[in-house]
Amino acid sequence: MEGKRSAARKPQGFPRRYRLGDNKNYRFVYRRGKSIPSRNVVLIHLKGRDLKIGFSVSGKVGNAVTRNRIRRWMREDVRKLRAQMKCGKYIFVARPSLKNVPHETLTRELAQLLSRGKLLKEET
Repeated sequence: MEGKRSAARKPQGFPRRYRLGDNKNYRFVYRRGKSIPSRNVVLIHLKGRDLKIGFSVSGKVGNAVTRNRIRRWMREDVRKLRAQMKCGKYIFVARPSLKNVPHETLTRELAQLLSRGKLLKEET
């Protein structure tokens, strides 16, 4: 059974049930949500019943390769923080300065944004 994926390993993707979805949902969160800025990322959030997350990386950040890399980094970091996040709708918007930042800095900045906005669940 070499070369086959082991049954014990669970896929680590970003499930569809956590995605914000179509443009209508993004516009709603942009219009009604609260904004928390940082040096390289802006978080826009709105309270809600379930957890929905979206990512926005504009053409100002760089070419397609750069934008997709940044989007993958953000998606991975948020996937790890997802269990600690409060319910609601979130959009993480990348600023152009993010293309010159290492992944570790982005990871730290996303966690700081969520804690600064009091969007992480309290530990009991």
